[in-house]
Amino acid sequence: MRKVWKKMTFLASGLTLGLAALGLTGASSAWAGEVVLYSSNQPELLDVIAQGFREKTGHTLTSVRMGTGEAMKRIAAERENPLCDVFWSGDLSVLDNAKADFAPYRSPEARNLDAGMVDRDALWTASNTHLMVFMVNTSLIPEEEAPKSWAELLEPRWKGKIVMANPDKSGTAYAQVYGVYKMFGDEGLAKLVDNATILDSSSLVYKGTAEGEFPLGITMEYAAFRYVAGGNRNVKLIYPSDGVISAPEGAAVIKGCRHPEEAQLLVDYLLSKEVEDMIFEKYYRRPARPDAAAIEGLPAASSLNILKSFDPAEASALKGTILPRWKKLVLDK
Repeated sequence: MRKVWKKMTFLASGLTLGLAALGLTGASSAWAGEVVLYSSNQPELLDVIAQGFREKTGHTLTSVRMGTGEAMKRIAAERENPLCDVFWSGDLSVLDNAKADFAPYRSPEARNLDAGMVDRDALWTASNTHLMVFMVNTSLIPEEEAPKSWAELLEPRWKGKIVMANPDKSGTAYAQVYGVYKMFGDEGLAKLVDNATILDSSSLVYKGTAEGEFPLGITMEYAAFRYVAGGNRNVKLIYPSDGVISAPEGAAVIKGCRHPEEAQLLVDYLLSKEVEDMIFEKYYRRPARPDAAAIEGLPAASSLNILKSFDPAEASALKGTILPRWKKLVLDK
């Protein structure tokens, strides 16, 4: 029986890079003729994508799941002998920093995206965007008393009641910090560090807030809304009135990949309205394209005050400025 697809999950960076280094020849042979996707998306979504892509194009998809940072390291390590054809679902500031490993491709679907959602050299294209929300557990903070803006969140009275992920480890947490820096400068960073407890991963933020361990978490819309959709009545989402930080994620074709034509077909498929609407409806990941269908329970993007100042190239360039300042503030706390 012909294999439809395979999924491999690497849980540790040492294991991931070790397998890459030790298994290049074997992996090349095993994956010959198959489109290879590296992605940080959840396994069940990758299952659906693999099945849909095969039905749409007839091509077999091999999915290798790992964190975005780990994927960038692996793609760079494989530069002379790429095993991956497409990377999907990484913060655009991270992708912008890795453009040397991507091949230019302007998908026909790119015409449906706003300016800034496609790299000027077509080295990456946005597929979805994470809106950053205040996830409130109303068993600990009544909804009417919760902060409604970033300015309010930075007030001293919220000290010790906020959790967020480490921006040095999480791309979405860095997007949050970058957004605060754009709005409030160094003073905003200092106030955020003073008020927040920093956790090792994004999942600890939304899981802990949902379970009542923390009163308020700064997190991604889709991650918080999963609990609302699942019936957790204590979880409420607040979209900051003074600016909702938007962190787009995207897809890119790998330079020198083994299956360039199939890779382009996969990018087209991932960016299609059909697929992006499905992902929004089932997994609550908001599409980058403005013509996306609305879903029950989440506000239309047009009704929100979304910050327009997220610049992937600038966010990438400013990491060397923002993160050292952030780390010093944390150490001095």
